[in-house]
Amino acid sequence: MTSKGISMAFQKKHSFFSFLQGKASGSTLEEVAPAENYILDERLPDVREDEFFNFNGFNHIAYSKDSWFKQHTDYTKNYVALPVVSGTFAAINRDNWIRGISPDWDVVRLETISGMSSRARGSEVDESEAAELIDKMLLARNSGDSFDPFMEARLEKWIQRVNGGGDRRPAFVAPFAEVESILAQPDWANRLRDSLGLGHIRPCGGNPMTVVLMQYNLVRVHNAHIGKPAWAATPTVLDDVSGQMPNPCFFPAPTKASPDGYGYTVDLATTDATYRREFLHGHISYELADIRNIGFVTEEVSSARIAEARKSHCELLKHDLVHFKDLPAQP
Repeated sequence: MTSKGISMAFQKKHSFFSFLQGKASGSTLEEVAPAENYILDERLPDVREDEFFNFNGFNHIAYSKDSWFKQHTDYTKNYVALPVVSGTFAAINRDNWIRGISPDWDVVRLETISGMSSRARGSEVDESEAAELIDKMLLARNSGDSFDPFMEARLEKWIQRVNGGGDRRPAFVAPFAEVESILAQPDWANRLRDSLGLGHIRPCGGNPMTVVLMQYNLVRVHNAHIGKPAWAATPTVLDDVSGQMPNPCFFPAPTKASPDGYGYTVDLATTDATYRREFLHGHISYELADIRNIGFVTEEVSSARIAEARKSHCELLKHDLVHFKDLPAQP
């Protein structure tokens, strides 16, 4: 909540708000979900909304799905992902900084091996070899054997390449304690994908998606950002750095339901779905010790499933959502 009260979630931008309501009443997930998120996100400070509108003169162009998605992509890249200090942790977003997180927690992230390899530009190690080296490293670690020094050096150079890009976007993470029971299951990769709402991680061309479990202690994040104003924040729609469109699996957390500032994941599981806490922390570089497991996501996630999961998630939170009444009536 801002010092001036609850933000208006673009309601003051009348023509754009009308455009969003029109998209929210549509039939395709790729338009409905982001429009709902823009309407519902009550945590955005007015000055940050203004920054979004002033960038590229967005307030002077005709609104369409394409112009909106391009604006979202360009804004989040230029203001969230690329600055030395991400806009997430700049003064303009002060109202969303989280100060009560203990730096001795462990947190987890799920990465795809393809995504990591795409960031490792110039590396001699391709996707397949990276997965093989990780598998051998984990086998040696779990058995108490030493990892071949040549292989370790090769994998170390690869992870340095992964870290070497200029993208410094904040990381979405979940506390380890929230997902510990899931990680003990044989099918942990599918289950973790679902519980964290990572709908973009799915089999490709019928082939399983190789994923890497990252786990590390927040003290490293804290120490990396000593002297900076903040290192943890509540996720908002303007912190979602997207490729081509805003993430339909994101859902903004209402202040009333989460006064401590955590977000809540949209659980994509078909049974026993719940939600887990999530938050953003400042950029850090990975170390090989952060890699805790490697596995395969084999189950597809359909647009219909994401839409149903969002509906269930919204139903749980609707009484706490200040702007729920601004959503178009559903048929």
